[in-house]
Amino acid sequence: MRPKLFRDPIHDIISLDLADEAESLLFDLMRTSTVQRLRRVKQLGLASLVYQGAEHSRFAHSMGVAHIARRMVDALPIEVDTRTRQEVFAAALLHDVGHGPFSHAIEKVTGVNHERFTREAILDEEGEIFQVLRRVDAELPFDVARYFGARERFDPARQVFRDVVSSQLDADRQDYILRDGHATGVKIGVYDFERILATLKVYESRGAQGEAVRRLAVSYRAREAVEDYLIARFHMFKQVYLHKTVRAAEKMLEAVLHRAGKRYKEGMRWGGLDDEHPLLRMLSGQELTTREYLEVDDTDVWMMLKVWQRGEDEVLARLSEGLLNRELYKTVDLPPGDPVLVARILDRAAEVAREQGLEVDYAVLVDRARDTPYRPYDPSHPRLSAHIPVVERDGRVVPIEQGSDFVHLLGRDTYRMVRLCVPAEVRRGLLEREAGARVLVDEVE
Repeated sequence: MRPKLFRDPIHDIISLDLADEAESLLFDLMRTSTVQRLRRVKQLGLASLVYQGAEHSRFAHSMGVAHIARRMVDALPIEVDTRTRQEVFAAALLHDVGHGPFSHAIEKVTGVNHERFTREAILDEEGEIFQVLRRVDAELPFDVARYFGARERFDPARQVFRDVVSSQLDADRQDYILRDGHATGVKIGVYDFERILATLKVYESRGAQGEAVRRLAVSYRAREAVEDYLIARFHMFKQVYLHKTVRAAEKMLEAVLHRAGKRYKEGMRWGGLDDEHPLLRMLSGQELTTREYLEVDDTDVWMMLKVWQRGEDEVLARLSEGLLNRELYKTVDLPPGDPVLVARILDRAAEVAREQGLEVDYAVLVDRARDTPYRPYDPSHPRLSAHIPVVERDGRVVPIEQGSDFVHLLGRDTYRMVRLCVPAEVRRGLLEREAGARVLVDEVE
């Protein structure tokens, strides 16, 4: 039987051998409508408004994660049976199926949790994914779902396989750093994946009850490659994921979705999508079934933005037109360590917005974010694998930060950001009357 070949900009050719039971399962899962929906959900949301190449989908990323997970499992220096390979490959491919359109904005506005919907999509007994998995083994859907959810009990002796899907060195991160870096055109999302792959190890530790726990590790020979991987992730967050214009667009989208949900609850209807469409019901706080949730994708949001820009609600129209035509809010980076100055600038911005006849709740937006580039070893942490273990030349297993000054510093650094996002005319008015804001503004747009 000829293999199925998929061209990929990161991994060149992804080949699935349909005579291999685990790879054949991947192919069957890939063809389900639930996974195909990810073609209509962008991986980086609104980042293409800044990085025009960032048009790749969560489907492409999910294929890459499954490919990396397969290579990681096959590189482990242990025997891995077919049933385990099926479980890990399926979990890797399905890890993002619960993401909605513009997932981070949707989740902030509605409170939905994509991991919950990932689990429910897998466990829906009438759903395609459940049916495909159950044809292999009646317990396989439940074993795959166990990879998603921190409270799930996982066999300690098989924890190494969960590490492949979810850890600080998992297949997900290793793909999105490479893929997002390539798509955005930045030159920082690069590291030596092949070196890491060639030096993967499995080590045994003891759990809280003294039970044997098998974990994923790397050889000391890959220490520099892992450092590069962590550096790449650190810079991708600062340069791409937290880019000021990307984040301003996301805050605008949050605002328009919040406003739409509020007006929908008040009885406003617009046309475009059906009045009972899952997107509109979700924005208004109504509970959706898993199948209803999985009907929604990016195209629904863009359709409603086009409707809202021509509607009667001036706030919706202004925000929607800004997103559609890239007339985005401007930003002022605020010092997270000076709450007094932050409060003063926010008050002054609200004052300017009111004078200009704008609704403050939708014109003065505050973006807060934080990221720790590397989580060091912490014995009090419920999952001791928060760190990346390294097998030294003499066989000792130590957290990577013990042998790397750079990673040690990364683990001590929490990047915090507070950013004001406002219409251009509000920022101009703010800078005219607030000296503290003028000092903070980066003149390089």
